[in-house]
Amino acid sequence: MIDKQDFYHGAAILRVVEDARCRSVNKLDIGFLVNQETFVYLKYRTKSRTPWNFQFGSDEIEHLNSTVERFPKIVIAFICGGDGICGLSWLQVKELIANNAGWISCSRKFNEQYGVSGPNGNLKGKVSLQQWPNIVFDE
Repeated sequence: MIDKQDFYHGAAILRVVEDARCRSVNKLDIGFLVNQETFVYLKYRTKSRTPWNFQFGSDEIEHLNSTVERFPKIVIAFICGGDGICGLSWLQVKELIANNAGWISCSRKFNEQYGVSGPNGNLKGKVSLQQWPNIVFDE
């Protein structure tokens, strides 16, 4: 039987691996290192419909903040059930949760982009479905 986490994480990582810009993917303690420079952290929700709410605990935040010391580029993949993947930089996420334990909400209407919010407000602009995995490779 396939574990749910493996199923959802696999969907996100496969899109990274299949990208022509991908040279390597290594599993690290709580995420993946892509091309020896970008740390990718995955969160998923199995819910089939919008909105998808993701919780960040204080331990997660502390660990991600300490990961910045090793890898300056951190990308968070919010896997929204079978709908798609909303990719944000760790800096964007930190601004939305004010670097405290909290939540991120991703929502999307049919044929539209993701709107993202947190306890500290809304993300400026929308996130395209095509942003994943481009955010992993773009400067």
